[in-house]
Amino acid sequence: MERHKREARRMASIKDVAREAGVSASTVSYVLSGKRSISAKTTDKVMAAVEKLGYTPDASARKMRGMRNQIIALSAPIRGDINQARYNAYFLRTAWAARNAGYDVMLLTGPDAVKDIRRVTQSNLADGIVLLDVEQDDERAAQSGTFSKPCVAIGYPSSHAGCACVDIDFALMGRKAVDFLYEKGHRTVVFLRNNESDYNRHSGYVVIFRESLLAHAKELGMTVIESEHYEADSFDAQHFVSTVFAHPDRPTAIINQANASVLSQVLMALHDAGMSIPQDVSVLSCGTYFEGEPTRFPITEMPVMPEELCAEAMNLLVSAIEEHTDIKGSVELIEPALKRRGSVAEAGSGGTI
Repeated sequence: MERHKREARRMASIKDVAREAGVSASTVSYVLSGKRSISAKTTDKVMAAVEKLGYTPDASARKMRGMRNQIIALSAPIRGDINQARYNAYFLRTAWAARNAGYDVMLLTGPDAVKDIRRVTQSNLADGIVLLDVEQDDERAAQSGTFSKPCVAIGYPSSHAGCACVDIDFALMGRKAVDFLYEKGHRTVVFLRNNESDYNRHSGYVVIFRESLLAHAKELGMTVIESEHYEADSFDAQHFVSTVFAHPDRPTAIINQANASVLSQVLMALHDAGMSIPQDVSVLSCGTYFEGEPTRFPITEMPVMPEELCAEAMNLLVSAIEEHTDIKGSVELIEPALKRRGSVAEAGSGGTI
């Protein structure tokens, strides 16, 4: 019985799809070919009918679907706690890289990201997908093998067999941050966490960096004091400084993962408490983007790198679109860079790095 149902679905015609969707056969054809602009509501109905009936276009329709529109879909759902400077940087860098390759960018920001991706790829509106703001358990990446167009994630999700991944090696960044301070004589440091919502939703780079940092510090015998959990609009810098730096054996360095606003509050609170950077406290920031959101004082940083990541992601995607390169499951992790801005010193020496 089930076999006959599957066979019936495979034999569905374009008229069956039109009847199921409540539209004309020509509208179905336009949705599948991308030759005309069809509303999102109608496109969704048509694609739902295609999926339900298991409709497979004939050879001529498939040929039309194979035509390129020179458009890349950028999936970047807007959340209430987004870092605007970083969001804008990745969007603009992707758009520039796409333009240089001869493509325009379509921004997908809705909450049902997988549905949005299916709509623009199955209807041939987009030739490929770039995923931004990737979580460890990212549904978009997990479903990418079922997308009808090639996909690249700027991030390193746990499930990525259907897409390529491009990211900074944040596990390496965690180890390098510990080694960098350890070699300068720092044995007790404080880890200034990011806002808690990023950890709760398992934002990939935030979690990977923290786990690597803590594990490597333990291996070396370095003591890491973590800041209290907070949301960005409720951080109390004065309480943080008075609590963490109140004792004689206080930390000699801060490893920061918070945004520029939170770190700037900490720097001012340290100044008000009579402590100087880096003479009294060294500061190293990791996985941040202070070119886009500067702090009150220059801070030595291992930043995210939108330009490099977006360029490499677009190179991979274009090769998949134009040369049919199989990029599924490939992973490229870029070595983190150190931007020296004078906020790290040898423990107890006052010399800057």
